[in-house]
Amino acid sequence: MNKPLLLGLVLGALIGGVYVALQRADLRRKGASLPARGMLPMLLRAGARLLFLVAAWWLAFRFTEADKYWLTGTLAVAYSLPLIWQLKQMGAKKE
Repeated sequence: MNKPLLLGLVLGALIGGVYVALQRADLRRKGASLPARGMLPMLLRAGARLLFLVAAWWLAFRFTEADKYWLTGTLAVAYSLPLIWQLKQMGAKKE
């Protein structure tokens, strides 16, 4: 494997994994107690997560020699698969 491809895979998986970890932590926090202050804090946390995702992707895209296609593809897979799995489990519990 060449270095740009490997770097794209690693950075994509790392950024996606951190995003998913933040998302799941926020979902656990939401499930543990309903927010007393309304929707604004939840929207701010969601915006912060998206800002992290876009900023980390852009920094990796711009300032590393990672393969851009593998970086973006791995990032998309890394943050979507765990959330799809969780939605599938939630659907199975309802049946």
